[in-house]
Amino acid sequence: MPPATMGRMHASHMSNPFAHLNPQHTIPQPSHYPSQSIPSGFNTQHAFGSAGISPFPSSSYGGNAFAPGVGGSVFNGATLPGQGQGLASVAAQQGFARGAAMQEHSAHQLEAASMDAKSGTAGRIRQVWRHNLEQEMAVLRQLVTKYTYVSMDAEFPGIVARPIGNFAGSKAEYHYQTLRANVDLLKPIQLGITLWTADGELPPQHPDPSIMAQLNGKSPYTNNLMYLPCTWVFNFKFSLTEDMFSEPSIALLESSGVEFEKNREIGIDLDTFGSVLTTSGLVFSDEVNWLSFHSGYDFGYLIKLLTSDGLPEDQAGFFDIVKTFFPRLWDIKFLLRHAQRMHNTGRLNQEASRIINDLGQRSGLQDLADILGCLRIGPAHTGGSDAWLTGSVFWAMRTKIFNKELPEELADQIYGLHGVPLPASQQYREEFFAAQGAATPQQQTNGLHNPSTPTSSHAVLQHGLNVGNTFGNFQYSK
Repeated sequence: MPPATMGRMHASHMSNPFAHLNPQHTIPQPSHYPSQSIPSGFNTQHAFGSAGISPFPSSSYGGNAFAPGVGGSVFNGATLPGQGQGLASVAAQQGFARGAAMQEHSAHQLEAASMDAKSGTAGRIRQVWRHNLEQEMAVLRQLVTKYTYVSMDAEFPGIVARPIGNFAGSKAEYHYQTLRANVDLLKPIQLGITLWTADGELPPQHPDPSIMAQLNGKSPYTNNLMYLPCTWVFNFKFSLTEDMFSEPSIALLESSGVEFEKNREIGIDLDTFGSVLTTSGLVFSDEVNWLSFHSGYDFGYLIKLLTSDGLPEDQAGFFDIVKTFFPRLWDIKFLLRHAQRMHNTGRLNQEASRIINDLGQRSGLQDLADILGCLRIGPAHTGGSDAWLTGSVFWAMRTKIFNKELPEELADQIYGLHGVPLPASQQYREEFFAAQGAATPQQQTNGLHNPSTPTSSHAVLQHGLNVGNTFGNFQYSK
């Protein structure tokens, strides 16, 4: 048997500069790498598992210390049984994977910070993707205990279907069946939410230590240089090659800065988001007030996310399920219509009457914001900017038009879906239906700066999907 190969530092090697030292005086060095066993099917030739390709020099134990041996491998004086140890071990491979994931996450954070700087939002609008969904929801779960007003806006791929039937007696039913057909067919693209206190205050730019301490040291906002968001934009998985959409709506979103390639690659899975929203504290709570503008489609897509199911067959069922998930909501356009009726009957003060007069026939979110002096942050037609502006307009209307007192009968109504359910008073219901008259159903036009429902263009199915084959005929009976 040939003699074993000796490394340069072996005690018997002539060139060992420490050969004169007494071996008894050497300090034992415990191994930092405990013995591990690996699955028999694991490939041990990865990560320098073969001595023939290792960049490391031979060890004093004969061959590479990282290479697999017959009885085991040696590293730092410890014998590791089995093959695939050292850099080829399961632990090492998992460590490499974790490191790569952390680097990718850091890269996403840097990119998001760069986007915020370019848009001028200075980190106050947080972009949420698949990789940071969990951490942002953890923050929201803590903040919602103090910031109980949630303004929101959903961006979706337009209108691709219209119901067929007799809706002459119910404009609201026509709108609901249009909403139902499209929400069932399509996927949301973005959901933006902004948090407010009951006095209309946003979360501070720097984290509140008393709230962040409850995150058990897992807060991503421990760096004083980072801003705490007041607005979150949840970007969902969406593919322009696989999902249905209305082309004009997609063109509008692209011109506003929506990057659909990122939605396809790192967008949030819809079922995953529905699960975390269910346990977020944002829904099922009488303490949380949702603020919206012309919000039938917004709530329709939220219901779809929360239930992973189609919408109810009629308005009554829809309002029941909305009431379950969102016990308190305020629709700004519904409030505006009520204010206009109050103005016509002389029930508004001088300042409120001036605002309604200046508004004239305009009724879009941006129109209201301009009259009320509300500043938009970020580009229009994006979930975050529209959600923030929605909240700003709500608080300005509440102060300047309703003298800080909103009648309870105006809560829990959704503009365009007017069965006018409770808690509306009988007087209000009679006033509303009298104002509606006997108009036949017609489309709501979508102004240049309005969020949500893009109904000003004809319905169209993209990529050769035709009504009547894959998706049925969309016929709804009265």
